Amino acid sequence: MMNLRLLPWAAMALLVLVLAAWSSLPTNVVAVPAGEPGPETAGGGPEIRLGPVDVRELHDGGSWNRLDANGAVYRYASRTVSAWGVTVFLGEGAAFAGTTVRAPRAAWDLDGKTIGLSEGCRAAQKDGWKGEFSAATVDLAGTVLRVRGPARIEGPGVSVQGKNLAWEWVEGKITMESTSSRLSPAKAPGRKG
Repeated sequence: MMNLRLLPWAAMALLVLVLAAWSSLPTNVVAVPAGEPGPETAGGGPEIRLGPVDVRELHDGGSWNRLDANGAVYRYASRTVSAWGVTVFLGEGAAFAGTTVRAPRAAWDLDGKTIGLSEGCRAAQKDGWKGEFSAATVDLAGTVLRVRGPARIEGPGVSVQGKNLAWEWVEGKITMESTSSRLSPAKAPGRKG
């Protein structure tokens, strides 16, 4: 007869045995939480699915780029992070910090040092510049956001629309083709009206 004090230990051992047997059964099914996007088609190979995520790329000078997302898939073989509900913080900890990019989806190539924003994005700098862009690529090594299609930027006293934008956030330089602009008179300090 079994001692009653050993019953919880026996139940735990049985649970471990059942879980071990269950996990060794072959399956082609990958569990994905309800409401999450399905697997991506590009990349292939092993992947790690993550819930809320914070990915940082650290630099020698102490600055970093950060990607926050509602969810992400890390593909080990291709060294890419595909994410949804994305906010990218560029140059955190550096003198040029303060550029934030928000997008519905992003694909970060960790080796190529680029972030693809296939569904477009919105960007803002702490000094008041902001933009709305069609599909874009953030070149982290070159510190430039490139948009091949339509783009619109606004800053203190100016609004510009065009295409083929290049926003070099460290240099503070923006170039664009086929532009149309609108200038707003600046309101001087102490001036009324």
